[in-house]
This record gives sequence, structure tokens and C-alpha cells, in this order.
Amino acid sequence: MKIFRLGGTVVYYSFLTFLPNRNFPLIGRMSSWMRRICCKLIFKSIGKGVNIERKVYFGFSTMVEIGNYSGLGANMNVMGVNKLVIGDNVMTAPEINIHGNGHRFDRLDIPMRLQGDSERTDLNICDDVWIGRRVTILPNCSRIGTGAIIGACSVVTKDVPDYAIVAGNPAKIIKYRRYED
Repeated sequence: MKIFRLGGTVVYYSFLTFLPNRNFPLIGRMSSWMRRICCKLIFKSIGKGVNIERKVYFGFSTMVEIGNYSGLGANMNVMGVNKLVIGDNVMTAPEINIHGNGHRFDRLDIPMRLQGDSERTDLNICDDVWIGRRVTILPNCSRIGTGAIIGACSVVTKDVPDYAIVAGNPAKIIKYRRYED
């Protein structure tokens, strides 16, 4: 099984990630389909109707689970995340950065560059989430709640509650989504 994962990773990063996005004429849908098929070898699980755009980077050791009908925007980077779980019907815009760890800086007698990295964290993005363009999610965030919306260019520094709309740097709750008749 590890050989298939390794082979899938090599094919994905050396070839498939550079194919055009889904909306590109003629070959776009086929490119998206090929990325999804290859990611079935790499990820722990991948649901139906998942769209993975070009240049999405997951690293080599991140355990990824993606639910049904979710889409991952172009140029998405997942770095230092131990486990990434993405629910059903999640929309992500291009250029999202997800950081699962950072640099250690607790000792003053050693330069920060020599202190190594902090522990890798997990991130759970629940169902029906919309993440805007150029959002950065930092290691202190371990959960983005069901139905949440994250505004473009936001920096998420902590967990996002269910149905919250957050934006800014650092991201703050603007309001909550609610059912209207």
C-alpha cells in the first residue's frame, strides 16, 4: 500500500498538479478527474464529486480525508499539518495557506532558527464551510465549525464556531448565519 501512495505522490507532484484548472476549455474536466483519481491513492479517503484544482500542495506526511462534493482551490498549501479532515460540501477559494506548526522560540540561549519546529497539529474543517481567497489558517486553529464562512484575506488564529462568519487579521466573528423564512 505504501508503494501505491509513494507512486501516486510522485505522479501528482511531478505532473498532475501542473495540468489546467477544471474550467479550462477541453481538458480542464479531465485534468481535475485525473488529480482526483491519483489522490485516491495518496489520501486516507476521498468522497464523491471532489474537485482538486491545480497546484494544491499537501506535503508528504499529511493524512488527508475529504468528504463528498468538496472543492480545493488552486495554489492551496497545507504545511506541517498532521491530519487534515475536510467535510462534505466545503468550498475553498485559491491561495489558501494552512499551517500546522511553526518555529519554536521559547529558549533565549539558542537562536530561534536552531530551536526546531513546534509539534504538528490537526485541522478539522466541518461540513458546508466556505473559505475565501488568500486565507491563512494558523496552528492554534484546530476546528472550523459547520456552516462557517471565512472572509477573503483573513488570518485565522483560533477555532471558528458553527455558522460563524469571520474576517480580518486576526479573524474575528462578524455575525452568525441564521435561518430566515
